[in-house]
Amino acid sequence: MTFPKPRNSLDGILSPWSAWSYPCDATHKGKNCKITFCENGHNCEGSCPVSSHSGIQNELNASNGQSCYWFSNGCTIGCPTCDGTNNHVGHGTQKFLYNSMNQTQLVENNMTIPNPFNPIVGSMVLDPEHSAFNITSNCDISYNATICDSKLRTCNTQAKCGSPNDYYYYSPWRAPGSAPVLDPCGIAGGRLEGQPIGPAGAQFENSTLAKRGDKGSSLFKSGTTGTDTDTGMRQSTTWKIGESYEVGWTVMANHGGYQYRIAPITNEPLTEELFQKTALEYDGVSYLRWDGNVKTQLAYNTTQLGWETNVGTLPIDSMWRKNPIPSGLWEREGPSFNPVCNETTECIQSYSAGKPFDSYDAGICKCSGFSNGGPLLPNLEIVDKVKIPTHLIPGRYALQWRWDCEESDQVWSSCSDVTLE
Repeated sequence: MTFPKPRNSLDGILSPWSAWSYPCDATHKGKNCKITFCENGHNCEGSCPVSSHSGIQNELNASNGQSCYWFSNGCTIGCPTCDGTNNHVGHGTQKFLYNSMNQTQLVENNMTIPNPFNPIVGSMVLDPEHSAFNITSNCDISYNATICDSKLRTCNTQAKCGSPNDYYYYSPWRAPGSAPVLDPCGIAGGRLEGQPIGPAGAQFENSTLAKRGDKGSSLFKSGTTGTDTDTGMRQSTTWKIGESYEVGWTVMANHGGYQYRIAPITNEPLTEELFQKTALEYDGVSYLRWDGNVKTQLAYNTTQLGWETNVGTLPIDSMWRKNPIPSGLWEREGPSFNPVCNETTECIQSYSAGKPFDSYDAGICKCSGFSNGGPLLPNLEIVDKVKIPTHLIPGRYALQWRWDCEESDQVWSSCSDVTLE
């Protein structure tokens, strides 16, 4: 989540995050200027960049600190707990072919996939040499996916729901809200206490303000990280009860869908069950917005596109919206869905080139791809309006953004502090 500013961004006021900027210049260059996942808990300042909202195109900073590293790892639908480790249960080594060719062969033949997002059915299929799956849940509980419609799915969208090739079947997005979490506001590094740093975002660089294993729900409580009087770290937004307000998030690695909830801040712990009591309704269409500039934004109607659902969700009947940015990583994720903007030829061709994960030309794609070393810049934000229910009473609240993943068995969370009046 980028706004309201999340409490998970607390280390953004520290060096090296406070000094990081993009684009690189004469005084800021080298490997630490890269936008990519950090390694082994070091050089993480370029991991969670956001638009500077300065009016300058493509300008980024690291004021959100490591907010994109607060999540829950090893979570599958219907299970009572997350195991902290398994982020690809039964999958992760799969590969796809396009017209019987892998990416290397496409490059050798100087060929480009005309539509790498939503190709003709049957033209992009699993490579039989990389399709031996053992799709399972993280627990012994039998729980069926509630999202089967290809319009709501973000990866491997042409696989028959529930078939052996539907290897994302137990991932959190396939039954929104049903997967457990380690903490409703995320765990720093996404893992249980004592577990080491891991792949797929299970990283975090310890600082004087937060360390791996800290709970986002406990930030700024007496006796833990920060204090209520530390206003340099704690930021609160004021909203009026009964009104609608804009909220936004940006993409690093992208798949799945999201929801916003709100819960009162009291002397009792913030829990997932508490947030589930008040899922916020969306108000109107969604927007893609670049550089924080409303003049750049592009509206899209999630209802018309079939990109929202309140069927089989938790809380019951609550509305969730699908991530609108296809990744383009077709060799790993298979068919996905068409982006809402018109991408350039250069962007589309880049997905056929078989480049290493972190060697794309940043910014050549506008509304597709990934930004942790990929062709998309995180100056793009996904913006919605949410309604503040009239039954709430004035006071201090935590706003939760919950993103249920589809490619990985993870739930990513941010929490912002809000005052309702």
